[in-house]
Amino acid sequence: MVILSYIYPGRGINSGKAAMHTPRTALTDTEERILEAALHVFALRGKQGARMQEIADRAGINKALLHYYFRSKERLYDEVFGFVFRRLSSSFADTVDEAETFEQVLRLFIRQYITFIDQHIVVTRLMMNEILSGAEVLTRRIADFLNTAGATPPQVFLERMKQAIRSGEVRPLDPIQTLLTVISSCVFFLIAYPVVQAIDPRAATDRQAYLEARKTHLFELLYHGMKAES
Repeated sequence: MVILSYIYPGRGINSGKAAMHTPRTALTDTEERILEAALHVFALRGKQGARMQEIADRAGINKALLHYYFRSKERLYDEVFGFVFRRLSSSFADTVDEAETFEQVLRLFIRQYITFIDQHIVVTRLMMNEILSGAEVLTRRIADFLNTAGATPPQVFLERMKQAIRSGEVRPLDPIQTLLTVISSCVFFLIAYPVVQAIDPRAATDRQAYLEARKTHLFELLYHGMKAES
């Protein structure tokens, strides 16, 4: 799933293969429309089943213009992941980084992660398709991300947890294992929401209220399981 690859902006329109991962600072309106359209088509049909004509139609442009911007389906598919990671990172703003305690970091991380996935469930479908296909693009993006500088939400989480362990706020648990547990706890129940509704009818009655309850429950369960004994 979307784990450590929060933000890795895409490459320039006319760049060659060697510049595949050159960071971008902004997107044009046309690029934004193309990437939004591509996200939905790739999520729905997978990389192999997606067609450039369908993406162009959804973006409201002709196919020639689509190729002018991204040249190939493979290149566009790769670029979609940078688009998604940047959007996810920006959804956190600076709130996690500015939290005063790890307790606040964990609470904000859970709340904002669940909110993002709920509002962009299509991203989860894209990631699942990629993982089931071998995750070649996703793993490369993660590797690139880990070699770049910058404090993204996962990096902030890991660093603040290490500080909390040193200060005695939480028990000496493995920070990366904890991060994976938090993310999987946030994501899985949204992926399986139809099943959740069958298990707990409250999920079908008021989705937003149920999501808020889920955020609170996860924080209470995880934080008090991590908190050091006084």
